[in-house]
Amino acid sequence: MSLKKKIKKYILKKKKLKELNTQEVVNYPRYQTSSKTICFLSAGIPTHDKDSGSNRLKEIILSFKKLGYNCILAVENVFEDNPYVQFYKDLGVIVYVENHQYSFKEFLRSIPKIDYFWLNGANTLELYSSLTKEFKKLGSKTIYDMVDLHFLRYQRAIKLEPFRISLKKDFRKYYRLETKIAPKCEYIICISDKEKELMSQFTSEDKLLVISNIHESKIELEDRLPFSERKDIFFIGSIHEPNIDAVRYLYEEIMPLVWKQSPEIKVNIVGNVNEKLDETLYSKFKFIGYQKYIQSYFQNSVMMVAPLRFGAGVKGKIGQALEYHLPVVTTDIGSEGMFLTHGENVLVANTAKDFATEILKLYHDEALWNYISQNAKEALQPFSIQKIMTTLQKF
Repeated sequence: MSLKKKIKKYILKKKKLKELNTQEVVNYPRYQTSSKTICFLSAGIPTHDKDSGSNRLKEIILSFKKLGYNCILAVENVFEDNPYVQFYKDLGVIVYVENHQYSFKEFLRSIPKIDYFWLNGANTLELYSSLTKEFKKLGSKTIYDMVDLHFLRYQRAIKLEPFRISLKKDFRKYYRLETKIAPKCEYIICISDKEKELMSQFTSEDKLLVISNIHESKIELEDRLPFSERKDIFFIGSIHEPNIDAVRYLYEEIMPLVWKQSPEIKVNIVGNVNEKLDETLYSKFKFIGYQKYIQSYFQNSVMMVAPLRFGAGVKGKIGQALEYHLPVVTTDIGSEGMFLTHGENVLVANTAKDFATEILKLYHDEALWNYISQNAKEALQPFSIQKIMTTLQKF
């Protein structure tokens, strides 16, 4: 960030703080000196209703609270009128907001004891890995949560766009962070066994733990809307490069093959991925945009599609669909790390032709739809809250 931008940001922060006149850190009086403390550092306020990574972090925070921890969420340049601050306040989490009493670092130093720092993602690691070193002499340990393996995501993206310089630059940046800086933390949280295996090349295995997404069935199988009463297919995604590419791939290469045989099939695009796309170039898609409540798409659509060609980690959107017993057509990258089996609890295709074939098959075959749907609940077992709690009790 340039000096000019830093000055402008500082001035705006002071102006906002003067308007709000915030005197103290949210919920700080609830700190219990007799309890263990974990401080979640993040480059941005987690938006649990907009992206699966933030929703996963929310569940992890709540799990630590159940274990009796003081849970602190510390994000710079966030103010008390932010709706996500209010959300975490209501959950009993101590939330750092800009205030007249403490600066960010002063607040962290004021906490009687921090047992663990939880660094949420690679950008947070870059921002705060040096800061957390200051607390090591006081007995604090650092947990780095990868969220996904960023350098792997960019490595895969480069295969699709080998001449895009920005991808190579990002690959080098995240490769350094995740293979050189991350191993200096006491623990590294991987989101799947595959990423744990990859990271074992760069650090000792005793540092590596797996905490995946957290999913549980939202409805009972018998309460789902029957196949005959459903219509349309949908994709859901945030402003994340793999999601942007997936929408383009779906529109330009997959759906033309589908529409040749079934022109009546409509496609809804849910989530703020539309903010990064020119909707006029996708006239046959219906862009819904960000929606606070998205259950109706899982409960009323014939299927969800996730034609992801690059990315890393476990895809929350796949787990969300399984929560509603909704069949999914995706790629190997989309189903990665989820213990799914093609033809049993998911349909997998890695070319546009094969993807279109699976969409058509599932859209018109009620028996297949019911078979995939009824296997969803069992597929969620590796992502139960009980499994996560067992892992967190190791700290």
